[in-house]
Parts: sequence; C-alpha cells; structure tokens
Amino acid sequence: MNPRRIVAVARRIALGFRRDHRSLALLLVAPLVVLTLVGLVWGTTAETIPNVVFATDRSNLPAPIATRLSDAMTRVTAVHGHVATFDEGMAALRDGSADAVVWFQGSALHVTIEGSDPLRSGSIGGAVQKALVEAVSALGAGGGDSCSATGAGGFQCVGVALGMSVTAPNIQIERLYGSDDYTLLDYLAPVLIAFFAFFFIFLLSAVSFLRERTSGTLERLMATPLRRGELVVGYLAGFSIFALLQAVVIIAFTVFVLKVHYTGNLATIFIVEAVMVIGAVSLGLLVSAAARNELQAVQFVPIVLLPQVFLSGLLIPVQQLPDYLRPISAVLPLTYANEALKAVMIKGAAISDTLVLRDLGVLVLFGAIVAAGAIASIRREVA
Repeated sequence: MNPRRIVAVARRIALGFRRDHRSLALLLVAPLVVLTLVGLVWGTTAETIPNVVFATDRSNLPAPIATRLSDAMTRVTAVHGHVATFDEGMAALRDGSADAVVWFQGSALHVTIEGSDPLRSGSIGGAVQKALVEAVSALGAGGGDSCSATGAGGFQCVGVALGMSVTAPNIQIERLYGSDDYTLLDYLAPVLIAFFAFFFIFLLSAVSFLRERTSGTLERLMATPLRRGELVVGYLAGFSIFALLQAVVIIAFTVFVLKVHYTGNLATIFIVEAVMVIGAVSLGLLVSAAARNELQAVQFVPIVLLPQVFLSGLLIPVQQLPDYLRPISAVLPLTYANEALKAVMIKGAAISDTLVLRDLGVLVLFGAIVAAGAIASIRREVA
C-alpha cells in the first residue's frame, strides 16, 4: 500500500467537508442537540403527585371512622386527594382529571387506576399506600381514636370514644383499561406502531426525493408545465401508496403475529396510522429539500426523530416531562399519534371520540403545513 495515495484520498475527504459547511455543522451540532435533550429529560426529576378521588359512598366502614380517614387522606402529601362519589370519581378517571379512585370495602382498600399507561400508573398504588400510612399516622397522633399502621399498607383504628375496632390489611388495585392478562408489549404497542411507521417512511421519502433532486430528475420535471404544488402533491401521493402499504403490514403483524391485545376497531387504527404516515411523507419531502446530499439527509434524522422519541410519550409519559419541555411535546406529531392510538387500542375509543378527532385534526394540519413548506423549499432550491 502506498502511503501517499492513502493520504491523498484522506485529504480529498477532509477538503470536501471543509467546503460543505452545512454537513460539517450538522456533524458537530446534531450530537450536542441530542445530548442536550437527553440531559433535559433524564437529568432532571419531575415528580408527579397522583390525583386521587376518595369515594365515600362505596365505603362500608363505620361512618365516623370513614369520614375521619377520608378527611385525613385529603391532607397528606403523597397524593392530591378530594372526596366525591364513586360515579364522580370514575368520570374524572375517564376524562383524565384523576389518576385513581379509592374506597374501603370489607377489609380491603380498593384502588381503581386508569391503567392505559404502565409507566404512569405503576407508581400510583405505592403512592396511595404511602398516603394511607401517612393518614393513619396522623390520626394516631391526633388523640381520641387510636389508629396505627400494621404494615403492607394496612392499618388498625380502635375507637376509644366509639368503642369499635376496624382493620384494613391490604390494598387491591383494579384497572379501568387493560387487564392482568396484558403484557408490557400490549401497553407499548400503540406507541411502537406509531414510531416505526413514522421513522421508516420518513427516512424512505427523504432519501428518495433527495435522489430525484441530485440526479437531475426534479429539474427536468420543473422545466415542464408542471407546477411546483402539483409536483409535491404527486410525489406525496406516490410515496403515500407505499406508506399505507407499510401501515397495513405493521398493524397486521402486530395484531396477528405478535398477538397484541386491542379493544378498538382495526379500521380506526388504520385511519390514525394512515394520517400519520402521510404527514411523515410530507416531512421527509421538506427535509430532503433542505438537504444538499444524502449525508445531510441522514444527519437530519436524529434532529427530527429523537425529540419525538423522548418527548412524545414513547419513553416517558408526557405528564411526567418537566414543564419547560411540554410545549415542545405539544407540537410534535408523534405525541398526537401516540395519544390517538392508545385511546383506540387500549381504551376502545371510536373514530367519533372527541380525543381521536382532535388528534386526527392536528395530524392533518401538521401534514398540510410541512407539505406547504416543501413546496416553498423547492421554489428556493430549483427556481
């Protein structure tokens, strides 16, 4: 091997990067942006205190003890608690304003959680147990009736003035959505379906459209009477055929091969997925219009996708993100795709559901905006 020839090749590559300022900037800036995002998400602690409703109308404890215990649990620090009826609590649980409904029955404390997100609901049982021990300890220190924790979330209250003893030795957790048969994959399937469909079709459309530009095909098409809007819509329609085919394959494999549990309608799942992947195609066209070569297009991938991985609810529930990151999450398309697919697959929501319609509307708006951006970018690059 000739060292001079090796040095000549290496020098050519270095000079190429020196002239390509955009690629060099992406090479240096992209890792810093991603690491900054990782530090913001995982380098801070955002403690989420559950909102708990105490359903006093379901309790079969003696009224004086039930009242005192419920009042005590509304003053603890482990949860944000308030007293309401069971029906009011379940309504709050369904609309997302409450994380759990709690009531005493027999010798158990029943806790019903929303259950659609294991990352969010996994800590609720422990928080309620901690709140119970805290409330019982406060009652025991208050004089009058004697109350003490018995371990494993249980308690014992002996009424000095009332002459009665009540013991609750355990906590039973139930789910509004999902069941004990659900695995972690069943809960994560909606966000994984959304992410993989979005990632692959975005990458495909960005690289493919860039090749059309670098090979001169796009310039030849622009020399014809074809308008720029017609050109972008035509490319969008062509790529969308394969995007929809990919969506069908991903959903079918997830449901029939991986045997993922779902409660909604398959057609509704496909509609949400279809709207999302068409928006991903539009985003790929916009990114390819901003990139001058395939290296730049690939370098745009982490900048576009990784914020959605960290901030859309895929790894961390949106409710547990730091407050300063939630506005960013609110403008990411995967946030709404994840929310809609969870509502359909886990909660059984129909396409007429208000939440699903809102998320579909946001995804359609996102696709239209980035498609308009792609048209404008082509005008700047080609005209």
